[in-house]
Amino acid sequence: MKGILDRLLLQHNPDALLAISENGEILHWNDAAEAIFGYSCDEALGRLLNDLIVPPDRRDEERRIREDALRHGLAVYESVRRRKDGLLLHVSVTTKAIRDAGGNLECFLSTKKDVTHLKVLRDAKLVESKFRDLLESTPDAIVMVNVTGRVVLINSQAENVFGYRRAEMMGQPVEMLLPQRFHAAHHGHRGQFFAQPRTRTMGAGLELYGLRKNGEEFPVEISLSTLSTEEGPMVMSAVRDLTDRKKADQKFRSLLESAPDAMVIIGHDGKIELVNSQTEKLFGYQREELLGQLVEILVPERFHAKHPGHRTSFFAQPRARSMGVGLELNARRRDGTEFPVEISLSPLDTSEGLFVSSAIRDVTDRKHFENALRQKNVELANANQAKDNFLANMSHELRTPLNAIIGFAGTLLMRLPGPLTSDQEKQLKTLQASARHLLALINDLLDVARIEAGKTELHFELVDCRSVIQEVVAALSPEAIRKELEFLAILPAMDLVVRADRRALSQIVLNLANNALKFTDRGSVCIEVSRCSVNLRKSVEISIRDTGKGIRPEDLPRLFEPFTQVDISKTKIREGTGLGLHLSRKLAELLGGQITFQSEYGKGSTFTLALFSD
Repeated sequence: MKGILDRLLLQHNPDALLAISENGEILHWNDAAEAIFGYSCDEALGRLLNDLIVPPDRRDEERRIREDALRHGLAVYESVRRRKDGLLLHVSVTTKAIRDAGGNLECFLSTKKDVTHLKVLRDAKLVESKFRDLLESTPDAIVMVNVTGRVVLINSQAENVFGYRRAEMMGQPVEMLLPQRFHAAHHGHRGQFFAQPRTRTMGAGLELYGLRKNGEEFPVEISLSTLSTEEGPMVMSAVRDLTDRKKADQKFRSLLESAPDAMVIIGHDGKIELVNSQTEKLFGYQREELLGQLVEILVPERFHAKHPGHRTSFFAQPRARSMGVGLELNARRRDGTEFPVEISLSPLDTSEGLFVSSAIRDVTDRKHFENALRQKNVELANANQAKDNFLANMSHELRTPLNAIIGFAGTLLMRLPGPLTSDQEKQLKTLQASARHLLALINDLLDVARIEAGKTELHFELVDCRSVIQEVVAALSPEAIRKELEFLAILPAMDLVVRADRRALSQIVLNLANNALKFTDRGSVCIEVSRCSVNLRKSVEISIRDTGKGIRPEDLPRLFEPFTQVDISKTKIREGTGLGLHLSRKLAELLGGQITFQSEYGKGSTFTLALFSD
């Protein structure tokens, strides 16, 4: 009966009861041991205790327990043991050396009581009294665990982040806050950390995820640090929810991918942190080949020595700037070919530090176009020079016969050779008018050609504006009388002197007044000279005001274009070359003046030449 009772007590003891040989082999494994550690009796018998449930960092401790039991007969310790599933347990260990009648060791009888929950309560009480207020003041979710990986303290931010109440998390394995797929690996990571405890960031460069109570996963960043307490070392985990940052990163990456240029993000060390697909296409590299490489991989080798200095200079004074504008800046493809680029640099300030964003544009096509354009400009300049030379050389040959025609027609109209019939007189007048028109056209063309070629020679002198106006009025009065227009000149009593070229000034006023008479069918044309002051400088203004039909608003932008005659009527044809206003503006600019105008369609126009007085 006693033997049966002894076996029942051994097998059904509420605590794990093990018989262990001198070399640590398991000889007996009761039901409680199976329940606590997860191994069946068949799995445990014959195995070494150290291999089965003793963590590597606790094996020396297990050896000391047995040595104390041999020395004193009984050893009592509190320690940590490992379950089959990897979880660590706090256990109270009592080990007794069993000897035979001769005093020889038969085995060790060891009981192991699971005190994990009691240990968590002790730990929680200890850390809460010391660190509670501090942890509540931190912005991150704080989860504190003991050596068995059990949660002993969390702050309110952790409750908000993970969705658990504090009571639900206390004493639970910290793996409850991780997705299932990370549980097995995390047991090993936790053990390594306790073996070499130091402050570190967990999962640097990896994608880490937490698990909320509702089953939702979310990206996290975790910083680990150790705390030494009377109850042993503990780990404090600062958990930061990266959901918003990940969304922002994704948005940034989307923007990067949508950029038309190749985008390269570079760190302070010159290594490439991020590129878009346009970079892959432009340089011929796969993304993985570029990430982590020095940016000089994209630069021709002859520039490698100077490039780090340029990069250092940018980080010293970070600001948006462009590179290669007006310079020959080349990049290098994977196959070694070089191509011209323009690069826009922008500082990118992030929570991880300062980066530089480089927008790289291939300007090969533009360079080809610019070269072609330069060649065309040279050809145009040569053609323009040829035109100027032609006009200059032909001026005498063109004007000499025209002057002869005009003179011969005048002689015939004076009837010096003899009488004329009315038809002959009419035809000669037509011939004379056409020749004079052609001569005016040639003169205007030559004047414009000289101005555009920069060959106009001006002779500046003191010119009395009154005398110039009087000459113009005298020259154009017959045309005003013919059209029955009132032609007025409002002149001041005193001389108005400006420093100008007299011929150019007379030509401007003559062109403006002639235009006014030409496009005015009734009413008057008035030339007025006055003094005024612009920015404390005295000037003289010559205004030609008419009562013609004015200029349509849609015609105003074309008013000073060469060979353009803006008419008030679509049915009436006016004589003219269309160069008068264009030539007048060019001459005014050469004199240091300007021509302005005001016009109201249906009421008339006013053109004003402003010149600074001496």
